[in-house]
Amino acid sequence: MSGTESGKNQSINEQEEEHAGVLNSISPFRIFLAAMIGLSVVVYMFVKDFNAEEFSKIEFNNHVFIWIGLAMFFMCFRHFCYMVRLRIITNGFFTWKKSFELVMMWEFSSAVTPTSVGGAAVAMFAIAQEKLAAGKTAMIVLYTVIVDTFSFLSALLVFFFIFGPLMIQPGSDTVAHLLNNSEWGIAFVCAYSLMLVYGSVFFYGVLIDAKKLENLLLFICKIPFLKRFREKAIKITDDMDLASAELRSQKWSFHVGTYISTMCAWASRFMVLNCLIIAFVAHSPNPEIQGHYSDFMNGQLHFSAFWEQLFIYARQQAMYVIMAVMPSPGGAGVAEYAFETFHFDYIPTKGTGIAAAGTLMVIMATIWRALTYYVYLLVGAIVVPNWVAKIIKRNKEEALMKKQGKVIEDTTT
Repeated sequence: MSGTESGKNQSINEQEEEHAGVLNSISPFRIFLAAMIGLSVVVYMFVKDFNAEEFSKIEFNNHVFIWIGLAMFFMCFRHFCYMVRLRIITNGFFTWKKSFELVMMWEFSSAVTPTSVGGAAVAMFAIAQEKLAAGKTAMIVLYTVIVDTFSFLSALLVFFFIFGPLMIQPGSDTVAHLLNNSEWGIAFVCAYSLMLVYGSVFFYGVLIDAKKLENLLLFICKIPFLKRFREKAIKITDDMDLASAELRSQKWSFHVGTYISTMCAWASRFMVLNCLIIAFVAHSPNPEIQGHYSDFMNGQLHFSAFWEQLFIYARQQAMYVIMAVMPSPGGAGVAEYAFETFHFDYIPTKGTGIAAAGTLMVIMATIWRALTYYVYLLVGAIVVPNWVAKIIKRNKEEALMKKQGKVIEDTTT
């Protein structure tokens, strides 16, 4: 066998291994695992707090259904904002249909991989199949990571200056109390710091100097137990260099459009719970439930309606930071459990003694996760594996045709 043929075979094998790794990251087992972790916590919450008699007392009137419908609208709008962002970043290369598929792929892969890992690897694979230039593919994924991270962290910092440590954890009136008496407070600081470091590395590599970052990472990879990451370090910095070159040619309108669509997507995600709180708590026909909410928002904090909703929004962002570094797929299990811990000062719990409070908390947590998480598991489990399998089959056929010297027709849509 000639050296050329050997190189081709090696390239094909490496490609197959890469594709197999991507497929494994969104395998049926991972879908099952993510669903089971989250649902097991939901079942536990139902067993512990749900009461059928209390449930019958919760009114599902027109007011409730309107606000649940608005919560669903915000989730759809979030997906639309990401589609707009993808079309902006690719200068309209993808159709609306293709943008929908790729965003769904990204969201689904994020739901079945550890939150701390995210769906970037699968997104890179998916976009690479659309015959974009390597630099454009790297730029799409890496630039969105940077914009997502810093738009999120900067907004959180603004909220902290407005609301103080109380936005992070109920009962935390001072930073000292937050750090000394709250495991969640310490988790927040650690998670925020990790996200800041993570985002800064990508920011420096993509927007400042990828070569210097590569030299630093390769130096770090000389440490014995980090040597196995050397090739990955080279690969990621090469991608950063390609992305950097692609970004230099973009106008300011490109960056502004990307930022606005990103902020709208984040806002839509968190407005889901705001809608549910308005539906079930803030205007509840149960005077005790509404009173629990009003005592905190109006009696303790003296907030108007606008500041009430902004505070709830900020609390969700703080919660999401902690969920972002959890090892479970999509934060499954942890998010369901943490829901009560982060919102009990304005959503009554079973411990308050308020009628139907425990059941209401379970119902709200379940609807919230169904709209923001389980819907992506459900739709993705149907659509994504078949799409990936089709792509892998096509790539194997193309690799074989290249080996045989045949002309390959562009069949992407």
